[in-house]
Amino acid sequence: MRIHAEGIWTGNHGDPWRRAIDTADARVQRLHDDASAADIRFTGGWILPGLIDSHLHLTLGSLSLARLDLAGTCSRDEFLERIARQHALLPGGQWLEAFGWDESLWGGEQPDATWLEAAGDRPAVAWRCDQHVALCNRAALAGVDLSREVAGGTIVRSANGQPSGLLLEQAAWQLLIPRIPAPPIDVQRRALQEGCRHLLSLGVTAVGAMEYLQQVEEVIDPLRNDAALCVRVAVTVLDRTDPLPFDRARRIARSESLRVIGFKSFADGTLGAATAAMIEPYENAAGSGTLVEHALAGTLEAWMREVLAADFSPSVHAIGDRALAETLACAERCDPQRRVRFEHAQTVDPLSLPRFAGRRVSMQPFHKFGDAPVALDRLGAQRMNRVFRFRDYHEAGACLAFGSDWPIVSASPIEGMRCAITGITRSGTVQGTDQSLTPAEAIDGYTIHAARCLEEWDGVGTLTRGAHADMVVLDRNPLECDWLRAPPRVICTLVDGRIVHDARAPVSV
Repeated sequence: MRIHAEGIWTGNHGDPWRRAIDTADARVQRLHDDASAADIRFTGGWILPGLIDSHLHLTLGSLSLARLDLAGTCSRDEFLERIARQHALLPGGQWLEAFGWDESLWGGEQPDATWLEAAGDRPAVAWRCDQHVALCNRAALAGVDLSREVAGGTIVRSANGQPSGLLLEQAAWQLLIPRIPAPPIDVQRRALQEGCRHLLSLGVTAVGAMEYLQQVEEVIDPLRNDAALCVRVAVTVLDRTDPLPFDRARRIARSESLRVIGFKSFADGTLGAATAAMIEPYENAAGSGTLVEHALAGTLEAWMREVLAADFSPSVHAIGDRALAETLACAERCDPQRRVRFEHAQTVDPLSLPRFAGRRVSMQPFHKFGDAPVALDRLGAQRMNRVFRFRDYHEAGACLAFGSDWPIVSASPIEGMRCAITGITRSGTVQGTDQSLTPAEAIDGYTIHAARCLEEWDGVGTLTRGAHADMVVLDRNPLECDWLRAPPRVICTLVDGRIVHDARAPVSV
């Protein structure tokens, strides 16, 4: 099949475009400029390789499409109103699960359990937008011993010493998550199908998914050949209880649609929750954050060695500059092949940047949209030279891969590119433009660099001969458009040369 467009991305910044692409047996045969005898013409369309999201939560994001989204809530009254509406829609006995609230939108007041009183005696939990803080009502925590402290976590208490309803970091993971009933498997599978359709509509054809192994076994693997999915999945396993389930991970057969590539640990929390581990104290919150899990226990290097010895890629969540520095030091001692992935890497000691040469840095540009103003409040102007250093990582020679962290923020790579290119933030202002990338560099982050970060994923992120015929068609030239005011729009997505999302019917000849 021959496809014609205004431009088809070559991956060569000096010679970025061709006019036609030939495909056969779901693979790219060649790029060229002969537009004659085209089977499909995308008039006015510009084709990139199918975009790769190097870090998202596929099953969680898919389920979130049917859950209460509290993003944009600007007051307690609005919060209560949304909870009440959702409560009225749910059958008796079912948990109310919500996500997406951000206290900075209503002035910074921390919510407490009374914000969930509209749920009555129904167990209810509302996750902060970063998914590192949970607000729970009494029914959700019935029978839980809240008198003890949790290493690496916090049970927030009111002035009288009673739990407020907020659980931070490990307190949420250990006390709350095991209590939340998992949806039936058929519900999870239908949600996954809907989630993949959503990603395809955004031009995403391959993902690095952070998943618990049980969900891979019960939800993703059985649907790997389902025609409704189409999204290729490279899994990083979230299971962190010893012994690590390497044998179970190996039993997930590698294929063109699914592979297990690594295991993940957390070194700290987030800036928004003031739990990211910083070298110096926060400006507007107590303390300097907290290390968690292996980083807290002093066993991070041993964990990395164990994962590497099993021939998997270690992936470490590290947002604060202290957490990132400790993760880097461990990697330098045990990872000469540079397989460790540094997830988020939002704040970095400028002096350590050269040490990231050749290392895999997985960032989420759209986090800058909401987190850059928060970072200014949390860290002060004097530390903004440590925040979202896209340009610095790139020039240091890091393999800079981009993703979304969906459902924490939008899964749209176009929105992510817009932030990386312009520095736009939620307030409408631009910030840190010295760290902005060119459009071509941002495209690399969602294509070839994302493929390299995800264990040198062959056949994706490029349109060279032999690659999968996965493509996204944009409505304008991404190198020349106004990314601030008029970014490109996805009009079509193809997987294996087959149209799987179409927002504008192509003209066939």
